[in-house]
Amino acid sequence: MKKLTLSALMLASLFAGTAVAGEFDKPGFVTEVEDGRLWVFREGSQELKDFEATGEPAKQFTDIGTGPNGMTVKAADEKSLKAYLETLKK
Repeated sequence: MKKLTLSALMLASLFAGTAVAGEFDKPGFVTEVEDGRLWVFREGSQELKDFEATGEPAKQFTDIGTGPNGMTVKAADEKSLKAYLETLKK
């Protein structure tokens, strides 16, 4: 019974994390929430593919506290970071 409960909790947390990340997506951008920070990628970009495969990129740009709910926003390139932040102002 414990294994079933644990499995159900793990599955629920997986879906909850996905739902939270999706709520911050904007047209042309995909977001991922990691450690309370919002990662931003352009849809279909190589940076997104690399992030999904290996995790945190070697090069990153950060804007502290300017994202939704005061989150820190991170991106693999400065241009994507600024473009995403502009979508929040609309």
